[in-house]
Amino acid sequence: MPHPYRSRRLLRILAVVAVLLVLAALAARPSLERTLRSRLEAEGARRGLEVRVERVRLGLWPPLRLHRIAVEKAGRMRLEAEDLDVWWRGRPRVEIVNAVLRGPAGLAIHAEWTVWDVLAADRDHLRVALARPANGLVLDRTTAPGRTTWTVQATDLATGRLLEVRRRDRLILDGGTLRGSLQCLEEAGEVRFDLDVGAQSARLPALAPAAAQPDQDPFDEREMGEPVQIGLQATGAWNRADGVLDIPHYGATLAGASASGTLSLRAIGRDPAIDLSLEVEKIDFAQLLRASGLPPPEGMAAPGAAASADPSTGAPDVGLGSASLFATAQGRLSDPASFVVTQNLRFTPPARLPRAIERLRGDFVHEVGLRSGARRGIEVSSASPDFIPLQDVPPLFRRALLLAEDAGFYSHPGVDLREVPAALLTDLARGGAVRGASTITQQLAKNLFLSRDKNVGRKLQELSLALLLESSLGKDRILEIYLNVIEWGPDLFGLRPAARAYFGREPAELTPAQTAFLVSLIPAPVKYQVSFKDGTPGPGLRQLMDALLAKLRSVEALSEEEYRGALEEPILVQGRGAPEPPPAG
Repeated sequence: MPHPYRSRRLLRILAVVAVLLVLAALAARPSLERTLRSRLEAEGARRGLEVRVERVRLGLWPPLRLHRIAVEKAGRMRLEAEDLDVWWRGRPRVEIVNAVLRGPAGLAIHAEWTVWDVLAADRDHLRVALARPANGLVLDRTTAPGRTTWTVQATDLATGRLLEVRRRDRLILDGGTLRGSLQCLEEAGEVRFDLDVGAQSARLPALAPAAAQPDQDPFDEREMGEPVQIGLQATGAWNRADGVLDIPHYGATLAGASASGTLSLRAIGRDPAIDLSLEVEKIDFAQLLRASGLPPPEGMAAPGAAASADPSTGAPDVGLGSASLFATAQGRLSDPASFVVTQNLRFTPPARLPRAIERLRGDFVHEVGLRSGARRGIEVSSASPDFIPLQDVPPLFRRALLLAEDAGFYSHPGVDLREVPAALLTDLARGGAVRGASTITQQLAKNLFLSRDKNVGRKLQELSLALLLESSLGKDRILEIYLNVIEWGPDLFGLRPAARAYFGREPAELTPAQTAFLVSLIPAPVKYQVSFKDGTPGPGLRQLMDALLAKLRSVEALSEEEYRGALEEPILVQGRGAPEPPPAG
């Protein structure tokens, strides 16, 4: 048995050694912290990442803390976190506070607090599992010479407890309960991927969110559509060096509709070219509108629908029909005119047409809002002195209208996808909604049933209504209603009132130049008023008129003599200031 004195002496020696070790550790800690911070930043740079850590702290509780971390990929993606703590409790555990992944176009994914268990961590294998605030997510990385494989597996993951997906501070996705996997294999400079995920009770952003009340949370859940089931599948390969993305198969399901197709992108980073195919088996427009948080347009309930409702939501049974589509698009993104688009769209109307569509087959009154806020009725009937039947519209006017607004009017089913790529690319290049791709039927749907707002939600409603109009009215009736209800100036509606107001003439008496003037006003009848405030068209409006006259000449709707005469014809708008006389001499 050791002597008591020797035991006490040994304890004193151990205590002194422990103190010295602690003092040495404290003295060395700043140097270790700086070394670790530099090592992290250098390791990120080696992988093409810009890593910044404001402070590294080594201690007892937690053993390691990284404060205010930012990891950025060439200005495209940026991951930020307030704190990252590393613990050892039988196995390593990582706790991350206020993590935000920022992407292009204001996209941000935010996770307030997550805890991850590190199940394996060596040179060849990393396996991490989510522990809190929910479980059901595992990340795996395995490496072999020349090959790296990443696998993400979700099993009944409650995404709402985990993260928020926002775009410019607006919630754009509630992923619901997620199940599926993503696998990526990187080898020989190419990444091959296989995605197969599904979500129950997911919610997408409402395309027409309710107006916020003064005391309402700006991120109120009413900005989201109804819960739906979503599925995504895609297989493909990405070659960064060659700038090639090939997806030989993709598929998606949403609100009962399913889509599939192929996608190929070439020369990414140089002059990208796209080759896309899309097949939509069946899409029910009423169900899609509900999933998008959009109400059916006013008056769209089918006759007798009040007694029936969707059993899952209690929403009224509205008859908007369904459609199937097969389309292809090929072209270069830098040249909208290079795109070649084909479409085969088949629309199945509802068993009973909505009342608001039925009434358009006969005489009806269309109410319009005036600039004063008052309402006025436009009588679409032969009994109205302002009405013009289609057979009385001059053939030249009809030809000019179709050339300017919808050259394929008599060949498409109400929607013409051929103009969509050019419109989208033009809008993207100019940073806003500049060019439209609406057919005459879509324009009529907007004028009869929808607001003036420009948003994706209105476009979706417009598309469904256009198909309904085409299936129930026919081309000539659509064109006749269009010419009698569209706006031609402030509080000025219909062709006959417009011809009288601007030129004191009936439509049959319009000259080719006057015809070109009226048709050129259609895209922006109020905005263009300033272009002829002095009584004659300004250079910009005159350029539009001359371009339309050239189109009429190219299809031989005008003879050469008529064309030259129209170019030289002065346009005098009655009720406007007279042009200044030319200077004397």
